[in-house]
Amino acid sequence: MKRLLLLGIVIAFWAGLQAASITIRDFERQIWQLTNQERAKEGLPALQYDEGLADLARYHSRNMLNFGFFAHKDPFGDMVEDRKRKYYPQLVVSSIGENLARFFNTAKVYTPAEFVQGWMNSPEHRKNMLDKDYTHLGVGVVNYGDRLIATQNFATPLAKLSTPLQKKYKRKSGTALQFEYMSPRPADELDANLKFPDAECKYKLDENHYSLGSKPLTIKWIDQRHFEVQLDFPAGKGCYELQFGFDGGFYEDGIKLKVK
Repeated sequence: MKRLLLLGIVIAFWAGLQAASITIRDFERQIWQLTNQERAKEGLPALQYDEGLADLARYHSRNMLNFGFFAHKDPFGDMVEDRKRKYYPQLVVSSIGENLARFFNTAKVYTPAEFVQGWMNSPEHRKNMLDKDYTHLGVGVVNYGDRLIATQNFATPLAKLSTPLQKKYKRKSGTALQFEYMSPRPADELDANLKFPDAECKYKLDENHYSLGSKPLTIKWIDQRHFEVQLDFPAGKGCYELQFGFDGGFYEDGIKLKVK
């Protein structure tokens, strides 16, 4: 199965750019729009904007400014996939990537086009921007004095949890979780699986078969873009993980559920 991706290197510019009187949020959106223009030139579908990915990107850009570093790995040892699991766990992805850029300019003027062109001129950043598998993008920009830092977070989401996550679930009660389906693949191809805390725990499928360490789940479709999964916890207390995938395989990114 395709694993979580982390592509992209760091670029930095000393720049004297033309001023553009727009808000930071407009600046972020223009980077997204210009990225889609570059994709359109290559016949690629547009990336949808995701505010959760944008918040994740803003978090990293702010940390780079506040802690004085410029790298994909933050001072806590986290890469983009780690930050997504910590701060945006409701989004389940098959892949995720990140581009970074920073500008220094004593005139304090910048344009989104300069950022996008800089990334397009870098082979690894260009690879992220033109990756045919990515479907969503969020952009996070911070500005302080004569510097401006931007982060692009790309992702290929499978689904987004709409039910609030609980800190712990009761083993005997079970739970129902609802999701928005976000993959471009046909909805009826989606599979779900519940991974047990104990990899050796057997789950009886029928009189002659059992699964080891997990159980298959039935997906109940509410409409074409929303579904529900009913969960019980047959392996007792511990940390379960709800996984999604296709063709009998499941991606490593999932929804973690602590059961007491």
